[in-house]
Amino acid sequence: MFVTHSVEEAIFLGSRVIVLTSRPGRIALDLDIPLPRTGLEPDELRALPEYAALRATVSHAVRDAAG
Repeated sequence: MFVTHSVEEAIFLGSRVIVLTSRPGRIALDLDIPLPRTGLEPDELRALPEYAALRATVSHAVRDAAG
């Protein structure tokens, strides 16, 4: 388990991202991160359209969970 407040870090390092709401902490999003973990340089991974889509999904969930 790895806890972070960074969407980029969560998607780049994680195989699964869970977004929690503020008090009481409930699961707002539970998302598998099906990105390739071998054969790509970090910049290549971040350039994938799938990466951008996951970043948008998680960012949206974080905004919704905070409000």
